[in-house]
Amino acid sequence: KYTPADAREAEGIIERVTPRLQHANSAVVMSAVKVILSYMEIMSGQNDTSDSVRNLTRKLAPPLVTLLNSEPEIQYVALRNINLIVQKRPGILENEIKVFFCKYNDPIYVKMEKLEIIIKLVTKRNIDAVLLELKEYATEVDVDFVRKSVSAIGRCAVKLDRAAERCIGVLLELIQTKVNYVVQESVIVIKDIFRRYPNRYESIIATLCDNLDTLDEPMAKASMIWIIGEYAERIDNADELLDSFLETFEEEDPAVQLQLLTATVKCFLKNPEDTQDMVQRVLDMATEE
Repeated sequence: KYTPADAREAEGIIERVTPRLQHANSAVVMSAVKVILSYMEIMSGQNDTSDSVRNLTRKLAPPLVTLLNSEPEIQYVALRNINLIVQKRPGILENEIKVFFCKYNDPIYVKMEKLEIIIKLVTKRNIDAVLLELKEYATEVDVDFVRKSVSAIGRCAVKLDRAAERCIGVLLELIQTKVNYVVQESVIVIKDIFRRYPNRYESIIATLCDNLDTLDEPMAKASMIWIIGEYAERIDNADELLDSFLETFEEEDPAVQLQLLTATVKCFLKNPEDTQDMVQRVLDMATEE
């Protein structure tokens, strides 16, 4: 809570606190990390590249990695803190991404936190290793973990332009497994990839359309309907596909209804002759029924 008067005082305190990074008690280590991180701000001021700050950054990685060898509850607390640290200074752990790969016996709450950190630390240098890991996770038994892993592949694609194509390749492989919740989660993230890179990966739309029947969750349906509306001119039977969703319009989730309304109007604007009746039907259902 103490605010040092100037950079020199901050550096002096940091020097005294640094040995505590080797302490046996994880709470002491975590507190030392906090002090050092907050005083580094004062030390660096406007200059984040000074040698002393760089040296400190190097010293912070090993104790944080060591915390991940503790029991799961402590790991979890450490991971929650690391999650904040990598948002502020990703450089501290940029070369340590492998320690955040999940072990088969990690509790689910630890795995979920590790995934978040992996996404924040992924770069074009380590994306191949990360994709191999995520693909592996996507075949695990815990449904929530699998979904988050599939979603992570999509987030890597959105984050790294150069790796987007490889990420899509992995997602397509996962869709081929035909596992219901994997397909649904894949469709949801592919929508985000399409929004991030318009007109680059439309060749995969056919594969998505093949899996229409398996979609039964609102988010997945809404994402697929968005894709159909957005690329109606490239999908031969876009109006028929939308029509199949319209049959259950009244039972659908509001998010799905909204996407149907928007997609049908997009379809109409691209191809007015064939879709006039359909738009009229949707507008009637949406306003009157």
